Amino acid sequence: MKKKVFVAIMTGAMLLGLTACSSKEQAPAETPQQEETAEDTDAEKPADAENAAGGETIKIGVLMKTMSDTYSNKLGEAIQAYATETYSEAELYLMDGQADVAKQISQAEDLIAKQVDVIILNPQDADGSAQVLDLAADAGIPVIEVNTETTRTDYVSFVGSDDRQAGEIMGNFVMEQLGAEGGQYAVLEGEMGQSAQLLRYEGLENTILANEAFECVATLSANWSRDEAMATTEDWLGKYADLKAIICENDDMSMGALQAAESQDRELIIIGTDAIPDALAAVKDGRLSGTVLQDANAQASTSVDVAVKVAKGETVEARYDVPFQLITIDNVNDFIE
Repeated sequence: MKKKVFVAIMTGAMLLGLTACSSKEQAPAETPQQEETAEDTDAEKPADAENAAGGETIKIGVLMKTMSDTYSNKLGEAIQAYATETYSEAELYLMDGQADVAKQISQAEDLIAKQVDVIILNPQDADGSAQVLDLAADAGIPVIEVNTETTRTDYVSFVGSDDRQAGEIMGNFVMEQLGAEGGQYAVLEGEMGQSAQLLRYEGLENTILANEAFECVATLSANWSRDEAMATTEDWLGKYADLKAIICENDDMSMGALQAAESQDRELIIIGTDAIPDALAAVKDGRLSGTVLQDANAQASTSVDVAVKVAKGETVEARYDVPFQLITIDNVNDFIE
């Protein structure tokens, strides 16, 4: 039986968080045969519950925090593609929470109503999305978290990267680039309260923020958004004549910062995380100082493998780590497909 992939597209709102450096306030690969909505029932599901090999179908629900930023979109599409290509017994329901924690919880309830065997959760909010764990536990459905984490750890397994490491890589890189004389820098943060934002900032606290030779003049959330990052950087360039570097917690924001700097003919050290295609191209061209690879394909394939094993009752590890890698003009050709 050909496996089916169902995709739900939801809408939501993005949030903005503002902080200061000295006093921080924060706490498809296969076209779906039918579009899934929150109101759909199991009526469209095939009556035949067996695949070509005679095994039972494994229903996998995937709750993405958003499919609107470049990295999250790549991760969601990679999950779809890998499940489709690898597991003929898998039936995948991918839902896009559009950065709305309430919507993500509602979508979890929808997946539970569909009696999925396992849920892959990409949490929208470290605290708020933890409610999904309660709902799933009440229904007896195991949860695998991918890429971002909830503050609770009573999920079966986490697949992702240590975001502290990304922050430390960026902080150390900027210190090396600025040199012993130091200089002013600013930080563009992701959406406040998400684990990637919290932990990447913690990595900066472990490195450049702890070094008094370097002055952090501003920190602001641009919500992972290229447009917001560009507008914020334009404002900073007008305020800080001696600004030398901008650290961005993702590459959509680094590309927005780069666009603003180039429009004002300002040469800045700019680095982000994710190694999205246009960031890699900008590094290759010598326009962007660097990026930190977060391997979406590895996170996607591992999370699906783990989900299938859990659905089959097999033993899995509590954590699967996918390391970050620094990319500069010296090694960028190794990462361009």
